[in-house]
Amino acid sequence: MGNYARPVRFEDIVGQKDVLKRLKINSKGCKLSGSVMPHVLIDGPPGLGKTTIAGAIANELGVDLVTCNAASLRSIRSLTPYLTGINPRSVLFIDEIHRLPKLVEEFLYPVMEDFKMSITSGEEVEDMDLPVFTLVGATTSGGSLSQPFYDRFGIKEHLTFYSEDELAKLAGLAMSDGSLEFSNNELLEIARRSKGTPRILKSRVKWYENYVLSVGKDSVDAIFQEQGIDKYGMDVYDRLYIEVLEKNIGNPLGLKSISAMTGIAMETIENSIEPYLVREGYVIRTQKGRVIGKKRR
Repeated sequence: MGNYARPVRFEDIVGQKDVLKRLKINSKGCKLSGSVMPHVLIDGPPGLGKTTIAGAIANELGVDLVTCNAASLRSIRSLTPYLTGINPRSVLFIDEIHRLPKLVEEFLYPVMEDFKMSITSGEEVEDMDLPVFTLVGATTSGGSLSQPFYDRFGIKEHLTFYSEDELAKLAGLAMSDGSLEFSNNELLEIARRSKGTPRILKSRVKWYENYVLSVGKDSVDAIFQEQGIDKYGMDVYDRLYIEVLEKNIGNPLGLKSISAMTGIAMETIENSIEPYLVREGYVIRTQKGRVIGKKRR
């Protein structure tokens, strides 16, 4: 991917303009006042830059960034070292925060509000003061957080899919080492096959570069057809999902039924496949289930 690296400042991040503007105002204000930045919840489909934004927040505040994934925080004991070892005013980034067990989530309530942690030793409960810090939680499923947990985030931001122009700009940055040159039209065609998502764009760019280096130049469509990616950016799993709905017109399907028919995990369908297809109108979610939307031309 050339010399393209994860941005470290808000100004270096492409896309999410309004979100970044608000976060910059908040972080600058807190830095100037010497106050700790409120806890931040960043919601949105996978691959839109939640981790990048968390790093930029820490960098703008001039503080440490401590990262972990909720999948590894299965108990209070597993979370404790992160809290006791954190430096004052640091950013603690928890990815996939919706996956925290209920017990761990509830343990965080007084931590987030008062920066106090209760430790049980034998039959005694001891309160421990913690350094002030900012918890940044990233989630693909903000609606699944309990209301008390959700309410403890003073700043809530939702990331949206990127435009084709924004993705084309990112594609150009990804190829900025100059070893290969591609036209603006090529960059735009790659962007159109990236489902509005920078993470997907990176893999598309890498495939495109490898193909040109290994096989030689061809049309953008031909190069991606070799990878199983169609002109809409859909892969075999996207098409399989849509085909199941097309075969069941007039019969809305639930998530469990679609998973059984396709062999695709429900979480993958809900978090990785559906967001883009719903946004583009290929799939419609109703109270009775999923139905096919507009047809692929």
